[in-house]
Amino acid sequence: MCAVLFSLVVQAQKVVAVVDSTQLKIGEEIKLSIIVEADSTASVVFPQEANEFLPLELLEAYKVDTLKKDTKYNLTRKYGLTQFDSGNYYIPKQKILINEKPFYTDSIRIAVADVAVDTLKQKMYEIKELVSVEKGSSNWWKWFLGILGILAIFGLYFYYFVFQLKAKKKKKKKKEIPPYDRALLQLNELDNSTLLLKSEYKDYYSELTNIVRQYIEEEVRIDALESTTEELIRKIEAQKQAGYLDLKEETIKNLKNVLQTADLVKFAKSKPDDAVVQADRNLVEHIVVETKEAVPEISEEELRKDEEYKLRLLEEQRKKRRFRNAAIGIVAMIITFGGLIGYATLSYVKENTYIGHSMDDLINGDWVTSEYGISGFTIATPQVLERVSPIQKSDTIKSPVNSEIFQYQSYLAPLAINLETLTFTKQIDITADQIVEQILKQYEQAGTTEIVVKRDEYESPRGIKGLRMYGAATFNDVQNPLGTSQRRAYEVYIFEEGIGIQILRIMYAENDEEGKKVLDRILNSITQIEEQK
Repeated sequence: MCAVLFSLVVQAQKVVAVVDSTQLKIGEEIKLSIIVEADSTASVVFPQEANEFLPLELLEAYKVDTLKKDTKYNLTRKYGLTQFDSGNYYIPKQKILINEKPFYTDSIRIAVADVAVDTLKQKMYEIKELVSVEKGSSNWWKWFLGILGILAIFGLYFYYFVFQLKAKKKKKKKKEIPPYDRALLQLNELDNSTLLLKSEYKDYYSELTNIVRQYIEEEVRIDALESTTEELIRKIEAQKQAGYLDLKEETIKNLKNVLQTADLVKFAKSKPDDAVVQADRNLVEHIVVETKEAVPEISEEELRKDEEYKLRLLEEQRKKRRFRNAAIGIVAMIITFGGLIGYATLSYVKENTYIGHSMDDLINGDWVTSEYGISGFTIATPQVLERVSPIQKSDTIKSPVNSEIFQYQSYLAPLAINLETLTFTKQIDITADQIVEQILKQYEQAGTTEIVVKRDEYESPRGIKGLRMYGAATFNDVQNPLGTSQRRAYEVYIFEEGIGIQILRIMYAENDEEGKKVLDRILNSITQIEEQK
């Protein structure tokens, strides 16, 4: 293809935009060159983002070439662009910053050739009437059956292994060291410790009294570990008076003296002599021996009952532990599969646009470029605009005009896009200002309040002219499942052409920067209407 040089010179030859061809085939690459003439000390910033070239797609941004010319430099950066749909497009105005001052190029028209069709050999058919089509069913029921199957497997697992499976043989209980032997062993271990060498009397007496208290609690069967010195002595004397403990008065007195000395060391920070410490240690061993002899022997029947009680208590603890583990497993399973079900349900609802998509999904998803209406009005949107009514009389303009309405609405974003294409059945006399007034009346009749209205002339990045009405209002969304009233920014664009009028309405949350990005991208994608004829 012979290269065509199309250039626009702006700002006294400082910025030049050049394409190697204004015609290309679908998917073919053309190169856009931006040439900047600037001083050697100037700071130049070229376009960086792919969305700055929409609706053309950026294939590659090449490195900047520098050529010195007298006292200045010519900086050239090339961009590889393409388009995969036929039609007429415009490379939008590009902004170049020279010493932080913006300079703009003009938009450049690009024609993308369609596949040639021989209408003499190709049989032609009449245009089919519009037919309503039901939405295809999704695969949500497969998710549901799969989750039910997994739940059944987990249920059988817990029922068999947690509730039904019992051990055939109980493990033999490990023989524990008797309390008397354990007390003497602990006293020997205390003798071998370094507590006294480090003068840690508090820790030493704590260990010493715990040994004798634990022994009395297990052997005499009274609450000794949690009792004060006075309470423990009273309990021992009560056991002696009742005839359950044949302990000498001297032994009880020695125990009281040792416990009181320990209290002084632990709470009053007393430091006893080494002789006193050794004497208290020997008294504790003597008390253990005397108590062992004073406790009456337990019969075999009592021992057997005690063993049965311990086994029964151990079995109850095991049952509680199994029940707790099963409950934790069931709760974890419910949370896991509840999350899966919630995720699958939300995906199904979003996919079928019952509540729409989030703004992040809309911005980062694949956009759809399509023609709408008889006039072939072409824009790119985050989701395809669905026809909400067949060709009918317009509700906006009460005149011999046919209307087609297409829209997309997301309550999650929130975002609403409404496109109404009007085609005249005969010549009418109507202005864009009259359409604006009619739209405002529709808003008021629908319960919209606190309407802020601004209007001015509009020219898109591609040079498409029209009327813009914008502002903010509180819209009464009676069909919104997430709420009844929302404050939103709105923008209405009215474009006139030979066979009709196109009215584009966009609403998003007030002061939503992401909503403004979506709006700019949509406006930048509008194709020059008259070029499609």
